[in-house]
Amino acid sequence: MMSNGKKYSRLWGVLGVIVVAIVAWKVKPINLSIESDAIDNAASLLGTLILLSLFVERAIEVFLSAWRSAGADELDRVIELRKLALNKFIEAQQEPIAEQESAQCKSLTIQLEEAEKKRAEYRAGSRFISQWLGLGIGIFISFIGIRIIGNIVDSSSLTGYQAGMFVIVDIVFTGAVLAGGSDSINKIMKVYNNAMTQTIKKST
Repeated sequence: MMSNGKKYSRLWGVLGVIVVAIVAWKVKPINLSIESDAIDNAASLLGTLILLSLFVERAIEVFLSAWRSAGADELDRVIELRKLALNKFIEAQQEPIAEQESAQCKSLTIQLEEAEKKRAEYRAGSRFISQWLGLGIGIFISFIGIRIIGNIVDSSSLTGYQAGMFVIVDIVFTGAVLAGGSDSINKIMKVYNNAMTQTIKKST
């Protein structure tokens, strides 16, 4: 049986596609042509994005370190103290069976598990903040003019709402790519280099 969450997610996905199709049919957006030198400039564009994403990652590290490191250090300290208390209790027991059945042992184990759970939740919260912080910084960078799609296609024929939508989509898209980190862009760079190498080999 499919869960209600999956059903609703599929329903929203289908509705989203239908809405986009209806809007595209109504407004009839202009088709854009790819820049003639887009392939030649791809390496330079990807290199710039990798450099920028490295700066974004470093900025996120600085912000998170100032914001969240104290809480993380405190949780790590609590975990170490509870591990130490549990290990000391186990070492002090003469009988392994008595150790396992001891109420104090169970209590110490539960306390350690709770501390580790809090640390995992704190780490997940830091990742969540990091992702949105990266997206925000990436959008600001693309807002000042460093964008991906605008360097690939010729948008000079766009007017009115479509020109505005193009800029918005380009800003959000570039911001999301920069927020994804340098590793993701580096993988794209490797795929591009491999494709160009194969093309050169075939042509020679």
